[in-house]
Amino acid sequence: MLWVLDTNIVASGLLWNGTPARLLDAAQTDEVALFTSLILLAELTRILRREKFGKVIAASGLTLDALVLAACLT
Repeated sequence: MLWVLDTNIVASGLLWNGTPARLLDAAQTDEVALFTSLILLAELTRILRREKFGKVIAASGLTLDALVLAACLT
């Protein structure tokens, strides 16, 4: 199955547990294939730069760039 996820779903999956995280997990286990584009990755970066995500990103121990890279490697 091939998927293109909304950037808000990807952001949620990267930062919290729940259904969006399970969707990303499915891609990591090759149950599905995720596709993206430079435009969607730029949008994901803009979303994750929002102040409201700062504490959650800091608590993850990852940088914003590392999270976006994680989304690419999923």
